[in-house]
Amino acid sequence: MCHYIMSSVSAPARLERRRTSEGQLQFFLAKDVRIGEKKAKVTKYLGTKEPSLSELEKALIATAYELERKALEKRAELSASRYSFQPFDPDEGKVIVHMLERFRFLHRSLKENLRQDELREMEGSLEVRYVNGSTGIEGNTLTLQETRLLLQEGLVPEGRTLREINEVQNFKVVRSFREGHRGRITLATINKLHSMIMANIDGSAGALRRTDDIGIVGRDLLLTPSVLIEEELSSALDEFYDLLEQGMHPFFSATIFHHRFESIHPFTDGNGRVGRELFNMMLTSNGFPRLPFASGQRQQYLLALVKGDEGDVHSMIELFIRLMMEQRMDVTLENLRRLTSGN
Repeated sequence: MCHYIMSSVSAPARLERRRTSEGQLQFFLAKDVRIGEKKAKVTKYLGTKEPSLSELEKALIATAYELERKALEKRAELSASRYSFQPFDPDEGKVIVHMLERFRFLHRSLKENLRQDELREMEGSLEVRYVNGSTGIEGNTLTLQETRLLLQEGLVPEGRTLREINEVQNFKVVRSFREGHRGRITLATINKLHSMIMANIDGSAGALRRTDDIGIVGRDLLLTPSVLIEEELSSALDEFYDLLEQGMHPFFSATIFHHRFESIHPFTDGNGRVGRELFNMMLTSNGFPRLPFASGQRQQYLLALVKGDEGDVHSMIELFIRLMMEQRMDVTLENLRRLTSGN
């Protein structure tokens, strides 16, 4: 017989009784884990004495974080087994995919523990960091606080150019478009994003470049000829979805697409911001959290793309993973611990 009690996370924990081979009763808190058709269970031993309801409540509070961490590990293990490990060898790929899945389910667990107002605050804060980082990589000088005040309060900072202000506040429209987007990313999606990101900045907003006389700062790369841009973008999108169907992890396939998009460089300006937006749309459409791209990590970000230019996809993906983990892993884990322990 089992008693179900609700924990601080969305899935229930239950009191489970077992008998040893000697016939002694033992009591556990148990939590079921399911990924697709795969099922598992994680437990926390409570002792040989049946706890009262008040003791159960105390045990649940005391062990909630530990039980949730065990469930996270089990979800990651079950989920990771669904993916191939290319372009890594099996041993290394298994570790990396498991790490990514652990982070994905950690982020999901955190969201499930938040109230709606807390979730809106978290997403709003992440949006400010993302916009400040993505525009900062391209040279925008607005501080994080100025970006927040402009996006959330409509307060225009003094001493900044009109271009810089538009670069930031254009993301209000981008966010609305992103949150309403459903289905596959298409060429029309890409052009629409560019038209919004570059509104009131570039007269060719939303139009593919028609010249080949441009380069990419920090990268020695021959760009796709303008007459082949549409064909190459279609091919890159097809490759992304094909790789997903073949079992490649969505973080890997999104990284590969991002590098290919930046190498095509389909617009005269705004390619980085559009490419990073597409990268995050690809992640979130596959249940993965977004990557903020902090401006302070510009050199790491550019180095990752250069590794891709050299054909070193392995190192490029590892560097992108590091960008995400450095920014989000510890904070997300601490927030989950705080929420599940009630602190």
